[in-house]
Amino acid sequence: MPIYEYYCESCDREFETLVFRSSDSVACPTCSGKNVQRVLSVFGFKSGGEKGAASSRMGSGASGCSGCAATNCSSCR
Repeated sequence: MPIYEYYCESCDREFETLVFRSSDSVACPTCSGKNVQRVLSVFGFKSGGEKGAASSRMGSGASGCSGCAATNCSSCR
């Protein structure tokens, strides 16, 4: 059951919600509006390779590990 991020066009807020089925309707928890759009989420990954392999974050505005190696960036761990 994935957690999706949504944007409410009625009250201009972003929120996350757990979605059980793709056919379920989603409403804004702030205004109960149904005029919501799913947004592209920022995600992180960690390589399963050798010890000390780099970790990274994808997406614009991500803080932390964008462009550094795990061996020289304390926020990557």
